[in-house]
Amino acid sequence: MHCWKILNLEHHYGTTRIIIMSVLTFLFVFCTSYVIFNLFNEEHYTDHLFWLFIIAVITLYPIHKFLHFLALYDLRQHLKLRVRMQFYIIPVLHMRIREPLAKHRYILALLAPFIVLNTTILVGTLLLPVYTHYGTLLLAYHCSLCVIDILYVKYLLHSPKNSQIEETPKGYEILVPPTIH
Repeated sequence: MHCWKILNLEHHYGTTRIIIMSVLTFLFVFCTSYVIFNLFNEEHYTDHLFWLFIIAVITLYPIHKFLHFLALYDLRQHLKLRVRMQFYIIPVLHMRIREPLAKHRYILALLAPFIVLNTTILVGTLLLPVYTHYGTLLLAYHCSLCVIDILYVKYLLHSPKNSQIEETPKGYEILVPPTIH
């Protein structure tokens, strides 16, 4: 296997640009989902479970990371977890796999939280229309968390079919088998 491309989105886009994309995603998803849900919802909103909303906001990121881990559960002995501080105050969980992984498996692991949590939030919002404002905020927040995963998926979809992904300190290396002439 040889390296086809090295992906490091923080180096490629920069932290500031990624944060701006996340904020814009939050605003777009919140505005769009709030308007769409209000077209079909005539309920008056309530703030009775605000404490539960705060707990959901705090636990959404760890649950997101846990779903990444769950998608790779059978490879747990090859996973390394660490906490890194972003801007000296924001704890960011990093999960690193220490062996190459098939491209499609890695894409599944990246998309698992997006699919599972967004579906759960949407269903909860539909079933409990008096909490639509909380549901749309949670949906927007989670979509903004998923921006970096979706950017990686975008690049991985354009990589060669039989490639494998390996994480290194430099970023993600897309490995391809050598061609035989």
